Amino acid sequence: MFGPHDVLLLDIGNTRIKYAQVSVGDVNIRTQICATIDGLQPLIRNAKCVVAASVQNDEAIQLIKQQCEVNGIQFKHVVTQSEAFGIHCAYSQFKNLGVDRWLAVLGARMWTQSPVAILDLGTAATCDIIVDNQHLGGWIAPGFQLMRSAVISNTSKVFANQMTPLNIGLGKDTPECVNLGGLAMLQGFFYSAKNLISSYASEYEIFLCGGDSVMLSELLADNVTMKPDLVLEGLSRFIPH
Repeated sequence: MFGPHDVLLLDIGNTRIKYAQVSVGDVNIRTQICATIDGLQPLIRNAKCVVAASVQNDEAIQLIKQQCEVNGIQFKHVVTQSEAFGIHCAYSQFKNLGVDRWLAVLGARMWTQSPVAILDLGTAATCDIIVDNQHLGGWIAPGFQLMRSAVISNTSKVFANQMTPLNIGLGKDTPECVNLGGLAMLQGFFYSAKNLISSYASEYEIFLCGGDSVMLSELLADNVTMKPDLVLEGLSRFIPH
């Protein structure tokens, strides 16, 4: 049995590394951010077990695995599976489903057994829907930053600023129009997911996570909640006992 903070959970993403120091059965997972593998060194050395997943190539995973082996630390690499904890993946080629999406699905089932749509709003905006113990599939679309970059890069005389809108409205200058247009697209993504999952059941939940999920905060309701730690919560299910 591992003691407090003996387990290091690692979600190695495209642009940053998310981590949490936890113990077995910990329900208070709080995601933290690290920019580089090098920055993880003290955390790895202080752990007794490292559980990691990566949407990048295996180079980062192999480096962390080697560090664990050198220091006598237990290591587990988690990848997408066709089935885990009774939950079935929609993809026939299940290895092609990003492990972060799969872990968010597994994390969501720790919170609810109702039909649930998971919207992860980051570099990409993704949606995954679970009904009963079946992952039904989902969507991948450009996230807010990608949408904004695409507009200003491919349209002449259109420019933007770095403001992040939180409330929908009408822009009064070009940067404001670009930002609010991106928010409108994210809200459309949300309402499309809501309409689809409501066709499966009258009672359902929507979980929001990812760095840009705050942009949809005005849409929060009894069945629409922020779950910022879903990926690492899903990863925690793989801690060796």
